[in-house]
Amino acid sequence: MTDKAKKALHDKLVSGLQSSDPKTVTDSINQLREEGQLDDIVILFDLLVKSDDDSLKDTILKFLADIKDKKADAIFIDAILNEKYKSIRKDLTGICWQSSIDFTNHVSVFTDLLVESDFETAFEAFTVIENFTGKLEENKKIEEQDKLKDAIPNAAEEVKGMIHECIHILDQF
Repeated sequence: MTDKAKKALHDKLVSGLQSSDPKTVTDSINQLREEGQLDDIVILFDLLVKSDDDSLKDTILKFLADIKDKKADAIFIDAILNEKYKSIRKDLTGICWQSSIDFTNHVSVFTDLLVESDFETAFEAFTVIENFTGKLEENKKIEEQDKLKDAIPNAAEEVKGMIHECIHILDQF
């Protein structure tokens, strides 16, 4: 397939994602598995924010959890930190532990979410940390553990146990 044909196909996919017809959007999401680009992820984040269709949201979340490209980590982290996506922060954080992408290099984002978020988002962040597969540098590990220890006195009661456990989990890395 020529570059021009690939671009035309991709443009058609992006157009389909912005359709008002849920079936067209779902078909386009399924085609993204073969023809999508990393930048398309942001379009899906936008769809998650504006869609009221639970079935479509479920399709998008399953697609996002299936992403294998290790370069996608930065896109997910940028979205988690972006206020525009605050309404889907819990879902995006959950995808981080469900996917096969290693988010160990973003440990500070997840420790911040653990101490600063509502219980459900904090739980998702805790689960991401639990599922890290990479190695943390010793100074980074100590820095994050100190941050967590400092947060305990002001943390919500339902989160304190997770913070204590997270301090111990970080010792394993």
